[in-house]
Amino acid sequence: MTAPRVLQAWATAAALTLTPFLVLPASAQPSPRVVIGLSGGIQAAATAFSDRFEFDTNVETASADVEYPAASAAIGDVSIGVRLWKRVGAGLSVANATRTGSAQVDARIPHPLFFQQQRSLTGSQAGIRSSETGVHPQLLYTIPAATRLALVLSAGPSVVQLTQDVVTEVTYDETYPFDAVTFRNATTRRRKASATGFNAGVDLRWMFARSIGLGALVRFSRATVDVTADGRTVAIRVGGTQAGVGVRVIF
Repeated sequence: MTAPRVLQAWATAAALTLTPFLVLPASAQPSPRVVIGLSGGIQAAATAFSDRFEFDTNVETASADVEYPAASAAIGDVSIGVRLWKRVGAGLSVANATRTGSAQVDARIPHPLFFQQQRSLTGSQAGIRSSETGVHPQLLYTIPAATRLALVLSAGPSVVQLTQDVVTEVTYDETYPFDAVTFRNATTRRRKASATGFNAGVDLRWMFARSIGLGALVRFSRATVDVTADGRTVAIRVGGTQAGVGVRVIF
């Protein structure tokens, strides 16, 4: 099941669960003016991406293909929502997702003694860091469920800044007669870029006290960031399904 369908199924299930409560009178349902949220959770595995670069060695051209596999990430989210009119409001959420993984390198290195004789080089470079910071302006719609329970739907544009480690050079070892090469490590550079996209989500809020409660958040966001490294551009899809729980404070 794709991420948007997972989000839709979650929202549908939540709405069906809350339907019996929606008949409560409006006077029994809270109408907070401002809601502040702090959440922590996980972002589903990002989309894998690849890169290719070339470099000169032994009077020929070597090439390297680098695969950056998908990996989940820890996420932190800070949000604020303001009621504008009845159940409609506006909000702003800032979320950061950080992950560290490995890049797989598959290179072809020319032979120092024979022309047009490529040697295969494979290896894995650990410690590849990726960090996404998303700023999500949102239109909010609150569905009161009971005196202490509400479902908040949100949607809007997103601006995502990506900080990504990119492999830019491969180093290796070789000994006479130079018929084979052994991977040593890869040099990386940290690159930053940003792009616009969209977000949509739901937040199930339960107030166990007058001004403080708990929330369960599910959001899907998506953007494509073009990262430039040594004159080449790598398109990276960022965002995904995010889920978290945390504190909600109302005023």
